[in-house]
Amino acid sequence: MKKLEGQLAEVMKGIIHDGDTVIEIDGKKYYLFLSEEPQTTVTEDVESDPELKQHLLEAKKDIVNKKTYATKEVIDMIDRDEL
Repeated sequence: MKKLEGQLAEVMKGIIHDGDTVIEIDGKKYYLFLSEEPQTTVTEDVESDPELKQHLLEAKKDIVNKKTYATKEVIDMIDRDEL
């Protein structure tokens, strides 16, 4: 594997972002694909914010208990100052 950095990396990111998965170099076609997902720090963010962690735990509990709302229901509750 070759690690791309700098301007070349930016060019490749642009190509991939534009949805182009095939590039041609010297008459040969090369296919681009994502081989692994980037890592995130969501866990660290949740652990460092107790209020966010509580909201997420409540949301998870609501989903498990099948207590979910459609988007229109949420908008109506906001309009009625219930949320």
